[in-house]
Amino acid sequence: MAEVDLAALADAGAFVSHEHQSHLAELVRADGWRIDAAGSALVFLDAEGRERSVRAHFIGTSSPEDGTWLWGWDNINAFPKAFVKQGERVRALGERYAIREFTTATLPLEEDLPATLLKAVKAVTGVTAHFSAATGNGGTRAWLLLDDPYLALPAPTVARAIAVLTSALAAGGPVDHRRALVAWTQQRGVTLTRVDDDVEELALPDGALQVRFDVADRIAGLGKRLRAAPEPEAAPEPEAPAPVESLERPEPSPAPRADAEPTAEEPRRGFLQRLLGL
Repeated sequence: MAEVDLAALADAGAFVSHEHQSHLAELVRADGWRIDAAGSALVFLDAEGRERSVRAHFIGTSSPEDGTWLWGWDNINAFPKAFVKQGERVRALGERYAIREFTTATLPLEEDLPATLLKAVKAVTGVTAHFSAATGNGGTRAWLLLDDPYLALPAPTVARAIAVLTSALAAGGPVDHRRALVAWTQQRGVTLTRVDDDVEELALPDGALQVRFDVADRIAGLGKRLRAAPEPEAAPEPEAPAPVESLERPEPSPAPRADAEPTAEEPRRGFLQRLLGL
């Protein structure tokens, strides 16, 4: 199997990562937080000053002094298994799909490496929010994935899609705009249709968004088309109730097999195979 390009994975996670970090900034105050490694949680004050606890997964540390990134799955601090579970999953996915950076315990630290790794990790795990915490040991920072219903993204809309794309691109954005857009629509459950070679259309709950690409395949323009409100329908005439003797008793649903394998990984595996062309 050919080695998977880390930059391609980072592009696939770029838009959803940017969207989720923007959403997270509205929910989590910059002060008043602590990491509860024993409970696999990040505890913080929300925008109203109330304490909240969300599920956290230790992914790795970056140390400017040592010039290294250290993966959490190496677990030199003997953290609880639940706290490093997603990190171990990242290594397993790295082994499965030949992602060298995911299976090398220590990497040379470059300026953008943590951000690149986190976007790639989000693409392969489907956990798309993260938190970076100072450790108190020089410039070393701990990087956590956050996975909790409280942090769930709002439903995608035309206005939200425009805000995500424009702000992500203004912040530097992905290298491959098409890959990033396709991945975002798959991650957010949005239907994407090719209108022609230069235009893709997103079908969103409140309308459609057309995305135009330039000759270099970069996003060059957005055009929205909001859905008109439907005309109210006349109330249907009530139907006479069926006689009792004509009602059929539904067959009971079969009980799930006790030995059935969990299928939670299957959608993610299919997404990765489509994304990476495997």
